[in-house]
Amino acid sequence: MQLFKLGVLSVCALRVFGNPIEWDQTNFNSLNEYIEGEDNDEIDNDSLHRLRKLTLGEINFIHTTDTHGWLGSHPNQKDYDANWGDFVSFVELFKHRRIDKKKQDLIIIDTGDKHDGSGYSDATVPNGVESTKLFNELDYDLLTLGNHELYDGERVTLEYYTTVLSPKFKDKYVASNVDFITENGDLVPFGNKFVYMETPANHLRVLCLSFIFNFQNNNPRAKVTPAIDSVNLPWFQQLIQEYPEEKLDMLVIFGHIPARDEENHELKDLHEYLRQIYPNIIIQHFGGHSHIRDFVEFDPKGTCLQSGRFSETVGFLSINNVTNDEPEISRSYIDFNKRSFKFHSHSLDLLTKRGAKVTYRLNQLRQSLQLDERFGTVPQTYYMMVRPIDSEDNIYHLLKNKVIPKLESDLVPSDELALNRIIMLNTGAVRFDLYKGPFTRDTEYSVLPFANDWKYMKLEKWVAIQIEDYLNDQSVIAMLTPPEQKSIQNMMIKMSSQSENNQIDCPFITKPRLTEGYTTSDDYGCDGDDTPHNSQKIYPLPNVIQASTFRTDESTSYQNEIIDFIFFSFLKDDILNALQHIDPSKIYSDNDVKGYGGKSAKQLLRDYIIEVSA
Repeated sequence: MQLFKLGVLSVCALRVFGNPIEWDQTNFNSLNEYIEGEDNDEIDNDSLHRLRKLTLGEINFIHTTDTHGWLGSHPNQKDYDANWGDFVSFVELFKHRRIDKKKQDLIIIDTGDKHDGSGYSDATVPNGVESTKLFNELDYDLLTLGNHELYDGERVTLEYYTTVLSPKFKDKYVASNVDFITENGDLVPFGNKFVYMETPANHLRVLCLSFIFNFQNNNPRAKVTPAIDSVNLPWFQQLIQEYPEEKLDMLVIFGHIPARDEENHELKDLHEYLRQIYPNIIIQHFGGHSHIRDFVEFDPKGTCLQSGRFSETVGFLSINNVTNDEPEISRSYIDFNKRSFKFHSHSLDLLTKRGAKVTYRLNQLRQSLQLDERFGTVPQTYYMMVRPIDSEDNIYHLLKNKVIPKLESDLVPSDELALNRIIMLNTGAVRFDLYKGPFTRDTEYSVLPFANDWKYMKLEKWVAIQIEDYLNDQSVIAMLTPPEQKSIQNMMIKMSSQSENNQIDCPFITKPRLTEGYTTSDDYGCDGDDTPHNSQKIYPLPNVIQASTFRTDESTSYQNEIIDFIFFSFLKDDILNALQHIDPSKIYSDNDVKGYGGKSAKQLLRDYIIEVSA
């Protein structure tokens, strides 16, 4: 029996893991042949074409994060062709076929962000009402929330009442620095402040806490306390008195917080604080939010695994010699596809009753939401960050030059429209590459998941043309760019430091027959990805892009000319701030911002695809 002690609730029991199934070398070889297909002779001659095996330990972890509604696979990417039903089957099969219940423990963790990225979550009202039910079919042992569960009161209440208080997860949901605000304005814990467990196989004593990064959005139904402040509150001080180091074998700290953050270093600061209290035991972190694969070593007994985004990655971590002075820690990043799931679960198929039921429900939901409704065909793939921003293969280049200039106002009288205009949007409005192939309703939600409202201001040209440079001259503005952008900057800092110190420098892979994909460099080296891929060069993004529409010669139009400066409503505060720095002689305020109307960026992109598909 696996015992839990909860920060708010009572002691409970978790199910015992299933019996392992014998798996001999004959079956393993058959699986390799089944997976690799007819060309396996050539593949066997090159180790780069073979999947890397997982290293299992005394305690093992399966980790997901930042799924953002991606429950139905990636239709145009074979490397991520598994759906949530396949994943449910994989977890069940892995427990039964890979985990020896007498010697090994397995804990399954998710670290939040389940909205904004797929029609499964975003095409329903409320957002996520159906996808949450399907997500919750997985038997997580520990789970928490991300900032996308906190964007508005509707999402907060959905998460709280359907997941936090659910019979299935009420003893497993942890949010150590988040409180729920009731209708009466009272603060109550958003689930458990902590969970204490003893694992069934090795009887490891584990204290689990969860922290989200310092996300402040004035949500009327939730309050986030900075992690480093929350550990100074009375409940935490009482907790460490109740669970001193001699009563524990390890800490598990999981949450929606980046593993690596050179600017805010919230997790690093938290780890250093906890290490002062628990100097000798393992502190194992699981992170999220910044949409990358990463593994950070804070010290020999303190590491953090971060497992990507969008159901592209399943993170796996194992620890041997947990209570010894020199534990052995292994990490892997599993490509979210059927081939990897079969390989690592030692299975010739992924059919389990529960998994098949989830797949059926996914298909039914997809039909009811009309997510396969096709509007046209994308003629080529347009990338966010693996092609230069001025490349014909870059989606921002496409939006700037072909899509956004088509915007027309349906609110402003034609005689009030200026002759010349600038249209601006933040790069974070785009969340995914636009892949060659069918352009469906689901594609729209994947690429441009956020609703946008066009606003505009009447500005002198000399002021308006400086806004883009001002915003892009700032360091990465976290709320304006995709989450990956800040991570890229952090990784560049890490790689520069490694180069200076003659540490690991991972090669840039270009091998025939390999597809482009993840080639992760982390603190443990270059071998974490289970599937070999060709490397992709990552290009930095600006905070904003803009399309200028000048019906007169821009070079000859006078600087004091009044133009229309149009932008996403999301950008309003940043633009007003920029204006005060560019033109301090005036006071710019909300009163200067008016509605522009017109089709959303999502609708404009659909129109463009319809046009090029004709």
